[in-house]
Amino acid sequence: MKIGVVLNYGRDWPPGIRAEKQTVALANAGHQVFVFSPKFKETAKSPEYIEKVKATVVRAKLPSTANRFFKNVWTAITLYDDRFYLPIHKFIQEYKIEVLHVHDIWLIPVSLRAAKLANIPVIADLHENMPAAMRAARSEKGWIRRLMEGTVWNYHLMRWHEARMLKRCEHTFIVAPEAGERLLEYGMTLGQFSVVSNTEDETTFNDDEKDADPVIMKKYANNFTCSYIGTTGAHRGLDTVLKAMPAAARSIPNIKLVIVGADVRNIILINNEVKRLKIENWVEVIGWQPFDLVHSYIMASDVCLVPHNDFEHTQTTIPHKLFQYMICRKPVLVSDCKPLKRVVAASNCGAIFKASKPESCAQVLLQMYSDREKFEQFGENGRNAALGQFAWRNDAKIMIEVYNRIEHKIHLKKS
Repeated sequence: MKIGVVLNYGRDWPPGIRAEKQTVALANAGHQVFVFSPKFKETAKSPEYIEKVKATVVRAKLPSTANRFFKNVWTAITLYDDRFYLPIHKFIQEYKIEVLHVHDIWLIPVSLRAAKLANIPVIADLHENMPAAMRAARSEKGWIRRLMEGTVWNYHLMRWHEARMLKRCEHTFIVAPEAGERLLEYGMTLGQFSVVSNTEDETTFNDDEKDADPVIMKKYANNFTCSYIGTTGAHRGLDTVLKAMPAAARSIPNIKLVIVGADVRNIILINNEVKRLKIENWVEVIGWQPFDLVHSYIMASDVCLVPHNDFEHTQTTIPHKLFQYMICRKPVLVSDCKPLKRVVAASNCGAIFKASKPESCAQVLLQMYSDREKFEQFGENGRNAALGQFAWRNDAKIMIEVYNRIEHKIHLKKS
């Protein structure tokens, strides 16, 4: 079956870890995979077959708009970006696409329109609870900015759009069971969506310590290193960890909090908070790193963090990094947001603190530091779970089974 994957990562794809794992799994199952993405560089090839992801990437140049500001506002309110309609329509026709797999809600409405003309089904892939994610993202901003953004990206209007679009899709993938609660509220049935989580396994993530950068390993060898890997923002919980550091450092003198992946704006914000709290000696903030170096920072760590604050968004999503930490045998420290707590409790791979509570975070960090025997067992438990119960191959199987059912329906319709 010819599957068209539609995405917009705001940059040339790949990278994009969820879509990469999926395209490989679909290709290994015998499907032909074509990925539609906007073209961000004039020199980018199109079409381009990329062996790593086992897919042909089609990069389309989008038409320009006269007034970008008003265009962006209108797209945010309607969740419809008409710049994509003709390019996606052409993509379907040229590559004889039989089903569209669309990542996140921003491109689902326009993809549904193009797919309807071609009489093909659409699968929605929700990386996030986007209405809740937008609400969480603006929570740290001033009240005027919150008011403006809350009007443009209105939570209730976004949910209304989301409910309407998902009911028109053939199937929906979500990343955690907790995310299914709002789909049931929309009136969808259990058979209309499946959990395909952000898990990993030995086929998707390197866990060999000998491949780690020796300079990074040596740098943190004498520290009790607690690392956070990934993007930063209000819902990520780094503010909670930073506020926990003064208390933690009083009992753990060699502690080092390493934050990897912040963008320029957030590096400035984090460093300002570090100075305010007077914890410069115990915190290091590092910008974006190539994916192969991410593994090295994880391997150099004693504890790896997913400290999500308590938002509706964080109660319904789960990040790749949790499973990457587990594969690398690293004990994890997570907040008690439902998806994190569920996985860590089931795996017995780390410790859990109360979300948004710095004193709880500091207390649990000290417990982990003090009980090294238990600490090491957490790491082994996590690896076993990440390569067993929570392995990507299990989620890939669920995804492939959905595609098998759709392929059967298509063949019945043609016969």
